[in-house]
Amino acid sequence: ALVVALTQDPEEAWAVAAIVAALALAAGALAMMVQLRRRAGRTRRRVPPPIRTVVVRRGAMVTAAVALLLWLRVVDGLSLITAAFVLGTFVAAELVLSARPVSSR
Repeated sequence: ALVVALTQDPEEAWAVAAIVAALALAAGALAMMVQLRRRAGRTRRRVPPPIRTVVVRRGAMVTAAVALLLWLRVVDGLSLITAAFVLGTFVAAELVLSARPVSSR
C-alpha cells in the first residue's frame, strides 16, 4: 500500500482501490491478531477451533466495515449519518450471529 501511495497518482482508480483494500485488510488482520492474543493469553494454550472461527468472522466484518467506510469517503458519500448506519449494521449483524440459541424447554 505504501508503494502504491508513494508512486501512483491518486487520480487513478486502481491505485485508490488498492489503498482502500490494503488498509481494510490490515485493519481486519490487526483485529484478528488482537483477539487471538487476548484469548490465548488467558489460558496459555492454543485457541480452540470454534473460537478461531469467531475471530476470523469478526476480522472479516472489520475488514468489510473499514473498506465500506473508506470507499464512502473516496466517493464523498461519508457523513456522520451514513457512518452510523454502516457501523450499526455491522454491530447488529454481530449481535445476531453471536447470540446463543434459546432452548425450547
